[in-house]
Amino acid sequence: MLSWQKAKQWWDNHSTQDFWEAVGEHLSAGYVWSSPECFMLARAVRWNAEEQQFEQGESNCWHVTLAASTGHANACGEFMRVFPHPQPWVSWFRGSKDNRVRVYDWDKLTKATRRK
Repeated sequence: MLSWQKAKQWWDNHSTQDFWEAVGEHLSAGYVWSSPECFMLARAVRWNAEEQQFEQGESNCWHVTLAASTGHANACGEFMRVFPHPQPWVSWFRGSKDNRVRVYDWDKLTKATRRK
């Protein structure tokens, strides 16, 4: 199974939105990256660290909408490597655990994923 197929399978089981519609939205106003081993949908958003919430304004965060890997040894590091440019923050939801947003400092996460 390729990474996009794994992503689609998860999406189809956890979202009411059509997978291809989400891909199209990210192609138009976001970022899509796919290889045989890794797949990612992301958007540039504004994170207010003090208020701990997203808000309108100039982007300072890559928010990962969907990511999947087919066993890449360092998938997070690969995702960090392929973002078009750095932002101060990277965020995502862990849909399988809870609905709380995880937000990480770009430099700290990049450094941590380089060690793997």
